[in-house]
Amino acid sequence: MKIYHLTTGPLRVNTYFLVNEEKKTAIVIDSGENYNKVKETEKNLGVKIKAVLLTHAHFDHSGNAKKLQDDGAKIYISKIDSDKLLNEDNLSSRFGRKFNYLIADKTFSDNEVLEIEDIKIKVLLTPGHTDGSATFIIDDMLFTGDTLFCESVGRTDFVSGNREDLINSVKRLFNLKGDYQVYPGHEEFTTLSHEREFNILKEFE
Repeated sequence: MKIYHLTTGPLRVNTYFLVNEEKKTAIVIDSGENYNKVKETEKNLGVKIKAVLLTHAHFDHSGNAKKLQDDGAKIYISKIDSDKLLNEDNLSSRFGRKFNYLIADKTFSDNEVLEIEDIKIKVLLTPGHTDGSATFIIDDMLFTGDTLFCESVGRTDFVSGNREDLINSVKRLFNLKGDYQVYPGHEEFTTLSHEREFNILKEFE
């Protein structure tokens, strides 16, 4: 498996391609808003997007999910956040964005293990930014969405956000054994060991 990264949309969401080189297929994590850029990357990599995993339902992470679904990709999101793809809790109207509503193909719950295109993904629900936010564990990598950033954490002042839940979610990640590469929903990559030492979380305690 190889990982490719691009940023999509005005809010510069980190969009990740997880590529199965043998099968020439890809899983996309947080497909963002820029459909054309995602499709261009798909073409340049010579792969077919088979699934889109959403860390949460906010428009900047899920804005082109319906178009990718129409192209044949299966859309995965937590059961808790799935309804937000069908209403204004995805924040699109608040930010003046057009959003194509959709019903997810698959929903997941805490501690579920998904196997997609021969890639195993463990799901940790990490509520706080939204009540259904998720982190994906793949090998020694964490895809944290808007839960954990480099030396920072996600906002909790949007619909279904909760500060105490976020603190508990980040603590849950910090309590994982060993070290992980951290691939957040925005900004630069980091490591779990770095965040245990330098994250702003102490200001929330």
